[in-house]
Amino acid sequence: MRSRGLLAIAAAGVLLMPLSGCGKKKEKQEIVIPILETQSMEYRTVKAEISDISEKYYQKGSYAYPYSQAVKFKASGRIKSVEVVSPCDVKAGDLLCTLYDDDVVEKLEQEEIRLDQMKNTVETLRLNGASQKEYEMAQIDLQLEQMRYDRLERSLEDYKVYAPCDGEFVMVSTDWNNPMNVNSPVRSGQLLGYTSDKSEEYLCVSVYDSPLSNVNFGTSVRLDQGAKSSTGTVIDVVFNENGDYSTYTYVIQPDNEDELFDFGDINVVFDIYSRLDTVVIPKKAVKELSGRKFVYLLVDGVKIEQDIETGIEDNDMIEVTSGLVGGEDIILN
Repeated sequence: MRSRGLLAIAAAGVLLMPLSGCGKKKEKQEIVIPILETQSMEYRTVKAEISDISEKYYQKGSYAYPYSQAVKFKASGRIKSVEVVSPCDVKAGDLLCTLYDDDVVEKLEQEEIRLDQMKNTVETLRLNGASQKEYEMAQIDLQLEQMRYDRLERSLEDYKVYAPCDGEFVMVSTDWNNPMNVNSPVRSGQLLGYTSDKSEEYLCVSVYDSPLSNVNFGTSVRLDQGAKSSTGTVIDVVFNENGDYSTYTYVIQPDNEDELFDFGDINVVFDIYSRLDTVVIPKKAVKELSGRKFVYLLVDGVKIEQDIETGIEDNDMIEVTSGLVGGEDIILN
């Protein structure tokens, strides 16, 4: 009887287990996704204006000596002596450098012997009463030999290098980027250095590697130096190449030179070109992609791409030559 009672209790427990499990089952939860309302984009715009625009360059200028003359070797050989310490002030005709000329001197001595022999021959023919033809032929030979001797004697000067003008001489390095000194090999036409002409100062603006576009002889400039100002004109463009870089020096003649100091920097504005009554927009509004230029327009609240062609620039503004007619709303952001 006791065992039956235990079995009955166990069976009742088994029946109750499923019921208790069902009571613990969680209810299914629904995932709620929030819906965000989009806000309208606010664009910062500017009107495409009908205005005037000028292309200008803004540079610093100062008084300097823009002109110099290249000093080159006339003969090939080796340096025998360098007569100056670079940089240094020189006068026109000062000896700067000499080359070994032993071979030329030896040839000159040989020619001198031949010349003396021919002179003796002519004199002997004259004293011995030679025929007119023999005497004239000997004189012709003597003249030719004299010309050879004189030409060889003049060539000795090719082994000396002189300053071409008054100024400051600056020696350059060799093709191997070494300073030139005694026994350095040189060739005919090789550059020894430059002598700057310091006879007159000019107002100069120097730029490196690339010239200023459309700046030529006669280009007008505006000059400002503190409270002083003047106008002027480009009177020369001097190009110098020195190893790793090149320099373009714009020589300017002020219209009122007495209004400027000949020391300190001068603000120089090159006025290249002007257009009147043209479409002008900020440069930062122009986009470029694969060679294509365009702007974003705001039309009835809608952002639209518009292809354009551009012209001259001035500070932050640029001319639009095609694609806009003026009055459009240009998107900046």
